Amino acid sequence: MSLIELKDVYFSYNDDTKAIDGISFNIEQGSYTTIIGHNGSGKSTLAKLIAGLLPIKSGEILIDGLSVNEENISKIREKLGIVFQNPDNQFIGSTVKDDIAFGLENRLVKSEEMEKIILEYIDKVGLNKFMDYEPQNLSGGQKQRVAIAGILAMRPEIIIFDEATSMLDPKGKKEIKQLMADLAKDDTITIISITHDIEEVLQSDNCVVLNNGKLFMHAKPEEVFSHPEKLRDIDLDIPFIEKVKEEFKHRKIKLKSSDLKGLVKELCQYHSNH
Repeated sequence: MSLIELKDVYFSYNDDTKAIDGISFNIEQGSYTTIIGHNGSGKSTLAKLIAGLLPIKSGEILIDGLSVNEENISKIREKLGIVFQNPDNQFIGSTVKDDIAFGLENRLVKSEEMEKIILEYIDKVGLNKFMDYEPQNLSGGQKQRVAIAGILAMRPEIIIFDEATSMLDPKGKKEIKQLMADLAKDDTITIISITHDIEEVLQSDNCVVLNNGKLFMHAKPEEVFSHPEKLRDIDLDIPFIEKVKEEFKHRKIKLKSSDLKGLVKELCQYHSNH
């Protein structure tokens, strides 16, 4: 079932340039969708339109049947949470526990229930030992996990990650990508990830490719990456594993696996048959 529907959506920051130019596609409930494109392609603008942070110029965005507009925005924001690039900009509480409690307090959750919720989501992001730490004393990856825990505690149907790993070191990126993959197993949560990380796309269910504000492609990752030249034409790279498959394709060896272990198995099988 489509949870999010975009119908011929247009948006411009001024009258001359269309940042989003007639985009239409659907996102299924419980799916994990990555949105990629070169700088200035419209990725973050699209995320803000879906979240109701920017008003569309024409067309329509529906979330769970509700049109994203001023009349419905409070209901829509109950269904949706956003994890931004810089976790430092999201902290409000003086400790990790206080920060997660903030949103719950705003929703008038009772203190005894709040305690259970905080413990549940601190555990889910693996930060049990850090409940009483000040957020500024955590690593970048830990800070993002606190931000994610705070959003999860609100129990949204949709989480938008707006380049949430772009300011992290390799260890932090790996932690957050793994957490996102784990969250994707929960079919009650729909994930949208705006990303520059081509490798992340491989763990998603579907990929939306933008180019100059237009929808360039919308397909499963394996289908998107089966067109490397098209992607390179719009200044996008392909994942390492796809480069390996591309190289073997030039040697008349067609490989299908989307992970290294599978590729090795395929190659061993190929050599045993030849």
